[in-house]
Amino acid sequence: MLHYSCDICKRPIDATTDVRHVVKIEVFQAVEEAEEPGCCDGTSRADEGDHLEEMQDLLESIDERDLDRDDAFGDGTQSLRFDLCDACRQRFLRNPLGIKAGKKLDFSQN
Repeated sequence: MLHYSCDICKRPIDATTDVRHVVKIEVFQAVEEAEEPGCCDGTSRADEGDHLEEMQDLLESIDERDLDRDDAFGDGTQSLRFDLCDACRQRFLRNPLGIKAGKKLDFSQN
C-alpha cells in the first residue's frame, strides 16, 4: 500500500479517508516563436527537407547518460510534483507563489 504525506505540513494523508491533491508545476524558458515565411499563407516551402531524418540524427546523438539527468537538453526545464492535504491546498490556492503581503500604506497628497 502506498503511503502519502503532505509536502507542506508533512501530515500523513490516508488514501481511504482523506483527500489528496496533486500540484504539478512546470518551469521553462519563455520563447516567442517567430513566424516563418510561407508557413501560414497556404504555400509550401521548396527548401523544406525531411525533418524526420534530422530528428533521428538528433536522437542518436544524445548519449544515454544525458537522459539520466533532469536537464537532459540543457534548456532549464523542470517539472515539479507535490502532494497536498486539503488544508494546505486551500492555503496554496490563496497564495500560490508564497508572496508575503506587506501592509499598504495610504499617504496623503499634501
